[in-house]
Amino acid sequence: MADESRLEVRKVVEEKIIALQFNGTIDESFNAKQIAEGIKDVLIVDLSGVRRISSFGIREWLEFLKIANEKCESIYFIKCPPRLIDQFNMVANFGGKGRILSFFAPYHCDYCERDDSILLEVADHFDTLKDKKIPDQPCEKCGNAEYLDEDPESFLSYLAGQDKPEPDPEVISFLAHRLRYKVSSKRQKLKIDKHVGEATYIRFIGDLDGSFPGRKIAEGVEGVVVMDLHGLGEILEEGASVWIQMMKTMEPLVQTVYLLGVSHQFLEKLLIPEAMAGGKAKIVDFFLPYTCTACNTTTDLRVPVDEHFEVLKFATAPELACPDCKGKAFAQTHEGLLTKLAQLPKPDFGKNWVKFVEGVKEELKKAAAASSSAPAPAESGAVGTGFIGLAITIVLLIAAVGVGGWFLYNKITTREVDDKIQLQKSASSVEARPDWVRPDEAQSVVVEKDGNLHIYTAMLDADDSTSGVSDAEGWAFDLLVEHIGNKIAEKDGVWKAVVRGLYYQPREDLLGRYKSMSGNRDRQRDVLNQIRDIHRDISTSFKIAYGRELRAKESYWEKYQETQNKVVRREFYKVYIRMEFPLKAVDAMIASLSERKEIDGMALVRFFPGLNWAFQKTAKGLIVLSMKTDSKFNSLLKPSWILTHLGSNELMVASEFEKQFETEKKVGEEKKVCSIPISYKYWKPEERISQAHSASYTWACPKDPTIIVRPPSNNANTGPGFQGNIWDDPTK
Repeated sequence: MADESRLEVRKVVEEKIIALQFNGTIDESFNAKQIAEGIKDVLIVDLSGVRRISSFGIREWLEFLKIANEKCESIYFIKCPPRLIDQFNMVANFGGKGRILSFFAPYHCDYCERDDSILLEVADHFDTLKDKKIPDQPCEKCGNAEYLDEDPESFLSYLAGQDKPEPDPEVISFLAHRLRYKVSSKRQKLKIDKHVGEATYIRFIGDLDGSFPGRKIAEGVEGVVVMDLHGLGEILEEGASVWIQMMKTMEPLVQTVYLLGVSHQFLEKLLIPEAMAGGKAKIVDFFLPYTCTACNTTTDLRVPVDEHFEVLKFATAPELACPDCKGKAFAQTHEGLLTKLAQLPKPDFGKNWVKFVEGVKEELKKAAAASSSAPAPAESGAVGTGFIGLAITIVLLIAAVGVGGWFLYNKITTREVDDKIQLQKSASSVEARPDWVRPDEAQSVVVEKDGNLHIYTAMLDADDSTSGVSDAEGWAFDLLVEHIGNKIAEKDGVWKAVVRGLYYQPREDLLGRYKSMSGNRDRQRDVLNQIRDIHRDISTSFKIAYGRELRAKESYWEKYQETQNKVVRREFYKVYIRMEFPLKAVDAMIASLSERKEIDGMALVRFFPGLNWAFQKTAKGLIVLSMKTDSKFNSLLKPSWILTHLGSNELMVASEFEKQFETEKKVGEEKKVCSIPISYKYWKPEERISQAHSASYTWACPKDPTIIVRPPSNNANTGPGFQGNIWDDPTK
């Protein structure tokens, strides 16, 4: 279908676990062997982005699952859309030996006629799914109950037949840290595995709450203890209190306590002296949120303490490589936590202990496998042989028609290719092509020469000369943004991580879509219209920042006719432009856009035009680059947010923020309204959209001065010669 996108596959790898995220259409181009290359042990498949699966795609998918069944011990499917749940129900072995962890269910509200798609976790609804039922959900629009808009007997048949999925702690940790995914939205009862050998190994799976048996655990340990926290979920306040008491009890009993897989939440709540067994607890590795400056992906990355000890001791998070694109990734955390991490002791967790932990995990896995037998994969997808036979017949019928259609299409297109298409220039803006016009294959170039910055761009498929110049100027604005952005990023790593990190991925995504549609002119034109809007926003941002419009220094166009069999098929224009800026003016732009101002521990910098790729219809604002923990704005604002208004005032220049803030505060105190609304925008990378919100900075209004009223005086000296107030009792 013309409106479906090609399949994109993102691979996320961590040791023995591989996650594949599919986005687009699964069709005949789905290369099962190529996609399955490298998978082993544990495979996680995120199907949320699959828009369609064709009959040829089903055939390739089954081949992919056949390979996965042979290579992998466990397979999990997450975020399955309804169209794929239908395939699980109809096609035998569509899921292989895999288990569905979550799926989207179609819901409908009769009150407001709203259709919805709600993500449900199998672990949360396993008991009702066995009976082919799922509960109604409150409608987000009107609040009334909405119901499953499918026949539950057929839609939930596969889910009702599968065993309850119980991923290993390593898988739970991988999903949480690398994919930001939680296997259940409900509280998970804590499960504890214990193994005693040359050391005591304790593994925690679930949420840490008040039921945590900390005292019992502490009483039965001695020597070296290894605590595996990879599967630890939420940490409630009452659970944290029990943990602290457990560590205090363990202090005189143990030699060393090694903590493995420490989460960011654990660091925030329990990286305190009283929770470290009197200094005997040593963190082997922990997770911090990192953002890649190249692909803008944010994920939790593992930081081994032994490996990065020399960096951590300076209260600095190590720079890591993005696991997806190998770009530079920087930690997104505050200085307070970094200061605590600098105090960590070097754990010296040697190879012997690594081998011990791996051996214990293998024994626990074998014990779990022995206690439960997995159902035969073929039966898990069966819903009745008659129904399956019908489904396979339909697939084969579609495949047969598709092959016949391909032969017909191939015959027609072959005949058309034989009729050569002719391209001829019919007109141009001037008779001779100017010397500055570059070859078509060498367009989009930025050159510094003769004290100026020269930008050359072209629009090689324009409808007319006027729109062609406008489009070419838009691409020139984008080149100017990239040039200035690169210059700033070379000198300021924080600016690069925060500012460029905001707009880089949205820009790459849209440009990637534009390039991928080169074979479909109509679809490419739709994407070009979106890019045009962004280019206009960038032009407006430059105009507001520098008080003048940026226009082409020179332009030149050529008109072409495309003919076939002497018939004109279409006419189009090639438009070329050149922009020129004094290097001094460009340096001034760079200085203005990179100048930061710190106000009470909050570093601000001016809105950068490239941000229009993420924040459209925005031309003014201040970007929060960093925030100190003791800043008065710390609880209100966050780094990477764009502040647009302070009260009723638009924000534009960082150096004026403090003055505007104090003015607003003074006016508020005069009016007895000690609150300043701050409007801001922020980017949601998961949904690839920007959101606008506001928050209020509040403070205690100063009290009115106390007025003392003088009591009536009995002093008779009040005649014309009286020079002042005489109190009857001066002591009062």
